[in-house]
Amino acid sequence: MEIELKNITCERSGVKIFEGIDLTLNSGEKGTIQGSNGSGKSTLLRSIAGILPISSGSIKINNKADIFLLGHNQAIKQDYTVKEDLIFWSNLYNQKFNNELSKRLFLSNELNTQCKYLSQGQKQKLALSRLICSNKKIWLLDEPFSFLDNEASKNLIFEINNNCAKGGIVLIASHNDLIRDPNLVINLE
Repeated sequence: MEIELKNITCERSGVKIFEGIDLTLNSGEKGTIQGSNGSGKSTLLRSIAGILPISSGSIKINNKADIFLLGHNQAIKQDYTVKEDLIFWSNLYNQKFNNELSKRLFLSNELNTQCKYLSQGQKQKLALSRLICSNKKIWLLDEPFSFLDNEASKNLIFEINNNCAKGGIVLIASHNDLIRDPNLVINLE
């Protein structure tokens, strides 16, 4: 498995967001994208996922069907309970729901709570549950630590390292540096 970007440039409305980006990540590797707000971190992830077009260059991914993009839009149905949301996404990804998923994300106490009553951190944990039950191997994560408490952040780091240990690839756009020893760092400043 591999992600390879060669000399990619991205423009929006005639304004260059970034240019000349090269990167390669192989099975078992993780990388980080750093930069200030508006530097193009989210745009780069969306371009890799195939959601936004690039202006020039090339993006090669062995298995595009294996990509999971976690962005800012959490797409949570507000009237669902946490359990209903977890069951929906588990079924979508052909996984059997069990309470272990809610324990891994520290959502066990909220299973019967409607999503509209969750805090931002709890909503982020719920969004991350899709990642865990998806069984996708290429994770493109846009500010995944936003709103998470220390314990949930540690758990997410464990999940990231576990995915890499199983041959997956993780690319994270983030303002913090919680990821230790990434194989690749891209700075969009």
